[in-house]
Amino acid sequence: MQKIPLHFGFCFSLLILFFPLITEGHEPPVTFVAVGDIMMGRHIGKYMKKKGDLYPFMNFITPFRKADIVFANLESVLGDKSDKEFFPKKPYNFIAPLKTADTLKMLGFNVLSMANNHAMDYGPSPVTKTRNILIKRGISPFGAGKNLDEARTPAIKTVKNIKFGFLGYSNGHSHLVYASKKRAGAVPYRLKIMLEDINSLRSKVDILVVSLHWGVEYEKFPTKKQIKVAHQLIDAGADIILGHHPHVMQGIEFYKGKLIVYSLGNFLFDQKHKDTPRSFMLVMKFKNKKLARAYVEPLDRFNSFYPKIARGKRGEEILKELRRISEPLNSNPLLLDRIGLKSAGKKK
Repeated sequence: MQKIPLHFGFCFSLLILFFPLITEGHEPPVTFVAVGDIMMGRHIGKYMKKKGDLYPFMNFITPFRKADIVFANLESVLGDKSDKEFFPKKPYNFIAPLKTADTLKMLGFNVLSMANNHAMDYGPSPVTKTRNILIKRGISPFGAGKNLDEARTPAIKTVKNIKFGFLGYSNGHSHLVYASKKRAGAVPYRLKIMLEDINSLRSKVDILVVSLHWGVEYEKFPTKKQIKVAHQLIDAGADIILGHHPHVMQGIEFYKGKLIVYSLGNFLFDQKHKDTPRSFMLVMKFKNKKLARAYVEPLDRFNSFYPKIARGKRGEEILKELRRISEPLNSNPLLLDRIGLKSAGKKK
């Protein structure tokens, strides 16, 4: 990852969100990397079978392995030939081979949300299979499970004496997507449940992260209801909100000093919508149990489905767009001018 010097000026070439940097003590910071939707089935699955499982991720092996926490939304279950579509009339059902858990492990992913509208595409069995194989590989899944109690169980990771807790929630096309007392599925995106879970987890962790599969597909701005809910979750005790589902990037908001990312966009997904190639990777640094620094790396897929860090003019365009869609979300636009600046065209 680039070492980014602090500059103050007006440029769009690299978006860096600065917080008061805490320097007391000698312990190195915890690096937390977050990306959006990952789907390793369908066309991408065919390419992985042909060119190798690491092929789609080849540009991120080093940065992911250097990070302490690597988060994404796993937008499919993992299964095998015995698994059949649970919603055969639904146009899109996603599943990837069980062995892709090894790929995710090799890359450095260690926290994955399963709370999304594709969690039950192949019924209850792959939900359990996915959770079990991820856990066996040392990856912490959350947001879906064999029943509602398991699905609501937070993922907790302790890194360098900082305890991170993760909760995940999703909207769905059918009530059968949602877990219940006796049914597998994802945790529903319901305010009552989210507030209960935050209240239960708050005293047990230092940093509380809420992952939300929400919003309107291909829309660049969150709805007023989303903004209201995000604020309610922060007020209840969440420290960071990581959104996904729209498949395009949405803005970043500072609310009471906390970070809300409404949509990280796609990371790896075989979609051809005009806005889906552009997204970003969020990099956060934590020290003394506080967020000390955060910045984004612009991502692009150009004419392929495989992400890479966008540099030069393309990177500047993506970050300019991210600033444009972020400014309306912040009551004080100068918050975004805490942003340090460096040309994305510079090589590492």
